[in-house]
Amino acid sequence: MALKLGPKFGPYAINKECPYSVLYNVWDSWRLQYQGFARLPGPLPKDIAAQTLKANAREVLYAGTGHFHYMWVSDFAKSLRGAQKVLEPAYLRRQIEWMIKESQRLGRVPSCFSSEHGFDMPYYRGDNLPWLIYSIHEHVKWTGDTSLAEAHRDALQVMLDDYEQAHMSGGLLAKSMTGDWMDTVLRPSSTYNNLCALRMTFDALALGLKTRTEPGPFARRIIEDRWRKDHFVDFAGTELFSVDAGVFALYLDLFDPALREQIVKGLEISGLAQPYPIKVAPKDFDRSLMPILTRLSPKYHSSTWLHLGLMYLNGLKKNGRDVASALKGIDELTLRYGQMVEAVDERGDLYKTFFHSSEYGLSMAAGQYLELV
Repeated sequence: MALKLGPKFGPYAINKECPYSVLYNVWDSWRLQYQGFARLPGPLPKDIAAQTLKANAREVLYAGTGHFHYMWVSDFAKSLRGAQKVLEPAYLRRQIEWMIKESQRLGRVPSCFSSEHGFDMPYYRGDNLPWLIYSIHEHVKWTGDTSLAEAHRDALQVMLDDYEQAHMSGGLLAKSMTGDWMDTVLRPSSTYNNLCALRMTFDALALGLKTRTEPGPFARRIIEDRWRKDHFVDFAGTELFSVDAGVFALYLDLFDPALREQIVKGLEISGLAQPYPIKVAPKDFDRSLMPILTRLSPKYHSSTWLHLGLMYLNGLKKNGRDVASALKGIDELTLRYGQMVEAVDERGDLYKTFFHSSEYGLSMAAGQYLELV
């Protein structure tokens, strides 16, 4: 069975949500610049994080309060460990089951979900299935209840088989797989996506699913092709320092402790975690990798993303590092804005452009914060 992808215009998926979201993004950017946003009462950052998740827990768990009024499977998974502290287990289970059922209907795990259906925005992403399987595995570990995984085992196996056949037949993810969590930059076979797929092989096997890809050889192939002494390179065809690959290798407990220690040292030496953790890229992305809409906000992908910074701190903590001093910067910004904000510059000012500005009330930042503390 082939992977079923929807119609596209260039790299973009064609659906009613895409034009609506572009316009809403612009409107929210204007609102942020001219009106600001409401502060949550707090009084502590952890209170703001908890309030954020509770406010976003609608029919689906919104990815954000400002303009992310859908549920991204990736954002949901990254918020899950913290969300488990403040949201009802039955609610989170329903979210996961809705994603499984709708993905089965579509023949793929789409990027986004509303309460009505699943869809890709801005396009189908290579980390969709890995983060869904991660969420199921986390749910089993958290609750000890295997019934959700058991009930949908056959459907998950079909989706996994289709994904591996379509994307994982050449040792690494195919270069045709351009969508990932930097989902408005085309990064062919990004190292981040490869690491998500690697983690998927471990999680799938733990759930009793069968994989065509063996984790050990896959991990060695990633290291051979993408590792450069103390950091990963970003994607096929460039030597750009991959910040998110390093962060997620730490966060997802991939590779051995010695390699993870080298990743930590490489990120520390890079200076990208200063003054706030963490800058997404050491320099601006090549515009040839940007679809036309992304070129309207080109520096977004080299700004400081606080949710990625929190994942970095969670990864450091897992690897035995003290993160208290680094967390102070995120606490400062959270109290300054009274919100879990998405993107800032080196001064801590919100990322703003005419067409696109920082999200606020960001679920994955809130979840990562609660996971950390």
